[in-house]
Amino acid sequence: MSKRNSRYSSRPGATLKPQSQGEDASGPLNDDVIVVNTDGREAPQPGDGLIPSRKNKIIANLGDKSQLVSVFLMGYNRLEKTKTSLESLLKYTTDIDFELVLVDNGSTDGTLDYFRSIEYAHKKIVRVTKNLGAFGSVWDHLSGRYLVGIPNDVYVSKNWLANLLTCAASDDRIGMVVPVSSNVSNYQNLDIHFDTLDEMNEKAAQHNISDPRQWHERLRLLPVVGLYKREALDMVGRFDYGFFHDFADDDITFRIRRAGYKAVLCKDTFVHHDHDYAKDKDPEVFKRSLEAGRNDFISKYYGVDAWEDVNNYEPVMMSLVEPEETKEHNEVNILGIDVLCGTPILELKNKLREAQVYDARLSAFSTDAKYWLDLKTICEGEVFVDRIEYLGGYFSEQKFDYIILGKPINSYNVTFNKLLKETLNFLKKNGHLLIKLRNTYDVMTFVTTMGGSMGNPLPDNITSTQVRIEELIEQLHKLGFVHKKIGLEFLPMDENTQKNLRDLITKTGIGTDPNEAFTRAAVRDYVIDVVRK
Repeated sequence: MSKRNSRYSSRPGATLKPQSQGEDASGPLNDDVIVVNTDGREAPQPGDGLIPSRKNKIIANLGDKSQLVSVFLMGYNRLEKTKTSLESLLKYTTDIDFELVLVDNGSTDGTLDYFRSIEYAHKKIVRVTKNLGAFGSVWDHLSGRYLVGIPNDVYVSKNWLANLLTCAASDDRIGMVVPVSSNVSNYQNLDIHFDTLDEMNEKAAQHNISDPRQWHERLRLLPVVGLYKREALDMVGRFDYGFFHDFADDDITFRIRRAGYKAVLCKDTFVHHDHDYAKDKDPEVFKRSLEAGRNDFISKYYGVDAWEDVNNYEPVMMSLVEPEETKEHNEVNILGIDVLCGTPILELKNKLREAQVYDARLSAFSTDAKYWLDLKTICEGEVFVDRIEYLGGYFSEQKFDYIILGKPINSYNVTFNKLLKETLNFLKKNGHLLIKLRNTYDVMTFVTTMGGSMGNPLPDNITSTQVRIEELIEQLHKLGFVHKKIGLEFLPMDENTQKNLRDLITKTGIGTDPNEAFTRAAVRDYVIDVVRK
């Protein structure tokens, strides 16, 4: 009898015996058979597309645990912080029935005994004997559909979990949500001033009121606390352990988004991140770790940089937007041109959302093909890649309420007049074109021309055609458009350099107004809001 056709049990340590003729798959089972009882569950139904079908499948698979939240707290030494973190979790999560998974990640300070002392009905303890990195030994022990990770230096506050769940459950396409916090970068910081934890909790309670206007979609998130839908993680796999220390968070956000899900920053929810980077890490080691992680990310994503290609939040440009002007529109159409991975158009969409303008439709045009995929993850409309001189051949039947030109208009190898006319043709009546003009008459250009250096390099290598701001405004008026507002982005200069520049202007008597002369010399980019009347 061949091994393939054999009906023998092969349990380790057992005596092989033939299965009787009367036994089949529904008969008596050997001890080594794992039974997954699905008798009481409904078979999943196909949904209208991948995202709903995944949801139906995961709910069917999990059965009565399909709405369960699994919260795992990771402890590695620092017992006092662990105690404060867990106490806050138990105190401020009484409104949600959750599974508590306590992970002792190789601690040597009594963390395990402390975890054992905690009384909670749905508690698991996972003991990792040696710290080999966060999260690696956790995922198999989480039972719920919603998976929440908390490090032991984060203290949650009132309504934290209810708010995150409300956001996550509002849209099947949301796969990951993160609260704002203290001590975090990436524009996720909320500066709540407090002197004690009691004061922090009082202020957080006032802040933590669920508000859909404050749910900001992002390209990249740093999950100080992260809530994930199980189906999203199932699709993308676990954290990439190739990123030893840094950029694993950036990577998981990118993968979740590229699998068809949204990553959302819940600005209506605050937690305290009790972390001191200066004390916890040697600066040089930290710098090298960041560089290694960043290079690995760029290599994995074929040239896309998690910082330079995503961190273009354009705060000056966003400050010019008055979303009330579009409040009565049924749908707001937004076009981004050369906005890298798309952060500026997402930020515009988020700003409109804060004004209760929820139906914003994004489209994009890029002159660099490496951005196409990430633009597609956030755009409901079309995304095209081509040379800038062919821009006019696209979107021919469409008009937009807002257009953002991500690069300075005088930095292209076409005349700025031609590009300006083609871009303005896409605007609706009363629509807004948000553009930059690189200041080619700044002090940096002058010093560089003279063979000198100001010590602070420009943040990019853009070569720009000389166009004065007055020339641009004059051209706009000739075309029948008006500039509504002008914002200023300044060169990166320290206080000493600024003082020296002001002194030079005063001594030489350049210009009739020293303050205006300083502004003209120190501006890197003019940011202009152009309106079609």
